[in-house]
Amino acid sequence: MDPNRYSKNRTIRPDSAWKILQALITLGLMLCALIGIAVHLFSGEQGPADWWAWLTASPMNGVLTFIAAVVLIAFHRYITHISSQQRRAASDLPVYIMMLVGVYFIYQLITTGHW
Repeated sequence: MDPNRYSKNRTIRPDSAWKILQALITLGLMLCALIGIAVHLFSGEQGPADWWAWLTASPMNGVLTFIAAVVLIAFHRYITHISSQQRRAASDLPVYIMMLVGVYFIYQLITTGHW
C-alpha cells in the first residue's frame, strides 16, 4: 500500500457554513418546485387525455409546445457540444429555473393557502 496515497487530499478544506446554507436553500426550493409541479399535474380529475385535449384545443397551444420542445432540444445540443467548464456554468440554468418555480409555489402557498 502506498503511504502517500491520500496526500493529495491534504489541501482540501470543508465548505463554509455559508456554502452549506446556500446548498440547503437551493435544495429546499427545488423540493418545493417538484412538490408543486406534482400537485398541479396529478390533482383533480386531470389526466393525459385532458392534457392532450388542452394541447389540441387551439393552434397557439400546439405552437407554444413546439417552441418549448425546440428550445429544450437546442439547450441539450448546446450542453453536449461545449467544454466541461462551460458545461458546468450552463447546467446551473435548470437549477435556477427550478428554484424560481419553487419560489412561485411558496408564494402561492403563502398567499392562497394551497399549492
